[in-house]
Amino acid sequence: MSIKRSPTIFCAVAAVVSLCLWTTGCTNGSGPAPESSTSLSGPPTTQTPVPSEKTAAPSLSPSPSPSPSTEAVPSSWPDVVAQTQSGVGQFSVTRCENSFTGTGFLVGPDLVVTAAHMVRDASAISISFGRTTVNATTLGTNELADLALVRTETPVQGHQFQFRTTEPPIGTDVAALGFPLGRPFTFTRGTVSALNAEQRIGSRVLSNLIQTDTAINHGNSGGPLITQDGQVSGVIVTIEFDENVRAEGIAYAVTAPRAAAAVQEWQKRSVPVTLKDCGNAPAPGSGSFPLTVLSSHDQARNIGQSLLLHGQGINQGAYAAAFKQFTPELQATFGDSVAWSAELGSSYWQKVEIVDVTGSGDALSADVNLQTRQDAAHGRNGQTCSNWKLRYAMHWDGSAWLIAGTSLPFGEPTAC
Repeated sequence: MSIKRSPTIFCAVAAVVSLCLWTTGCTNGSGPAPESSTSLSGPPTTQTPVPSEKTAAPSLSPSPSPSPSTEAVPSSWPDVVAQTQSGVGQFSVTRCENSFTGTGFLVGPDLVVTAAHMVRDASAISISFGRTTVNATTLGTNELADLALVRTETPVQGHQFQFRTTEPPIGTDVAALGFPLGRPFTFTRGTVSALNAEQRIGSRVLSNLIQTDTAINHGNSGGPLITQDGQVSGVIVTIEFDENVRAEGIAYAVTAPRAAAAVQEWQKRSVPVTLKDCGNAPAPGSGSFPLTVLSSHDQARNIGQSLLLHGQGINQGAYAAAFKQFTPELQATFGDSVAWSAELGSSYWQKVEIVDVTGSGDALSADVNLQTRQDAAHGRNGQTCSNWKLRYAMHWDGSAWLIAGTSLPFGEPTAC
């Protein structure tokens, strides 16, 4: 264990937990904390896919095809949301250098459709459905269409979407379901503006797209664009962007028939696309771990998402990505990600529970049960498996909850 001191901060790094006792309060962020709502404002952004294709090896025991829905056809948009929301998941994707969130939707008990750029070069993939988080691997991607299908490690209890067999006519009411800008689930409504649309991204062109004026932002990528019968008319992939012109109300989705054909092929595969190796990963296997949200606070799930990205980065050896989940002030106390990761040694996360969240505004406290595993040389009191009861200070920076500090108000960790 190493000790870092400053006039206002006392920090100790023990095993995988960065412990900081703050003698001053957290500074305010650059924007207000998110609110649970069904609307969203803010400048739209998107991630740009690059041409490449990955497919998994054929399977001898394919997953079951999406089964026809026996649910009643909803009669209004509120009915649509109530019926389908459980099948929309928020992705937490870790790469070696960064991490981000997005959207996907169930088409089978363990099959989730998303955008290809969401899972490109992923070292870890987790998906949250309500208060349940599952780990996932990619079955197949098509960069030319910006589509991907992932399989969850365990089946998910949620609405399974059906694809439309035809494209919706221009003027059809549609809605986007997802998690824009890492915020809680949202519903935004619009219309089909055009068919057979094209969008240039770098040196290539995505074609045969649905164009819509539905409000879509970064984080909606991979989510469903649905009609009022609850069926998927398209998979959201990008928005209109131009360096010289600010475009509003122009977004694009891959058509349902094209997505359905890809899913039908990929669901026959069982060998996943290999996750990116960041090197020196301390956790065995995929490094996945369960996240459970017990708190009823409206920001508990979002805080859990940030801790999930942090832990995934640690377990995969993606220390640069994990380090970015700290506030700039906390980063400064460690120096850089290399110095911080050197303190971790063999430690990695095994299980996380968000027990309670308190506070208001852009500064919250989260009581967390964390289980870590490490070599005896890196464990507190020689422990190879430790149960921590921690209090995380979380700070909203205008776009995400960042870790501002950690304390041990409940005492030292106990051996597992």
